[in-house]
Amino acid sequence: MAQILLVSLLSGLATTLGGLLVLRIGKLTRHGLAFFLALAAGIMLAVVCADLIPASYAGGGTKAVIYGVTAGWIFMMVMRRIVTGVLRRSPLAKGASFHYLRLGWFIAVVTALHDIPEGLAIGAGDKLHPELGMLLALAIGLHNLPEGMSIAVPLRMAGIPGKKIIGIITLAALFTPLGTLVGILLFEVSPQLISMSMGFAAGAMGYVVARDLWPEAWHSSKIITAGGTIIGAAILLMVGHLHLH
Repeated sequence: MAQILLVSLLSGLATTLGGLLVLRIGKLTRHGLAFFLALAAGIMLAVVCADLIPASYAGGGTKAVIYGVTAGWIFMMVMRRIVTGVLRRSPLAKGASFHYLRLGWFIAVVTALHDIPEGLAIGAGDKLHPELGMLLALAIGLHNLPEGMSIAVPLRMAGIPGKKIIGIITLAALFTPLGTLVGILLFEVSPQLISMSMGFAAGAMGYVVARDLWPEAWHSSKIITAGGTIIGAAILLMVGHLHLH
């Protein structure tokens, strides 16, 4: 168990590595920001459409998808209000662009939500066959890189110090090994529950893309938004993203 938990932790920390790569980049222009936001939107849409929703449907059918996605969407609507209120009173908001600060936190939240069912998959896969658990951890680690970048970009634009950005991303990344631990301990967990959790993550991601990422990028450049979204989706598909079936 210790070995697969360590591998899962490293897979999750690939998200942190993605954030570090962003911090190494020079100052972003408005169009550069639009590209990275669109890239994040494309990555999330690829995860939702090619990973989470098919996996949710395969494990629980149409009801699991509908209930899960709806619950995730509503959850993020409520979270948006809560996070907005909390961040307005937080020291982190001082001297920073509140809009980008909130956006960065939203992406971090949906990344954490998305990492839980992926961690469950690693744990369950390891129980079925150790090599399967390792393979799933590798696939997840590959697409965690661009997800870390998508969290870091708006937080950086908000003026948040690099150390705090890495701390936020790492906190989100730890949900992968947490999910793995749960998957190992509750291997016989209801497939319907796992399917609902995947649908929930899909709804949460879809909300952030539609409500925040696309509108912000589109306002700067329609062409860059379209191109960035396509590239983001293509990147995730090409690096061998996880199919949880």
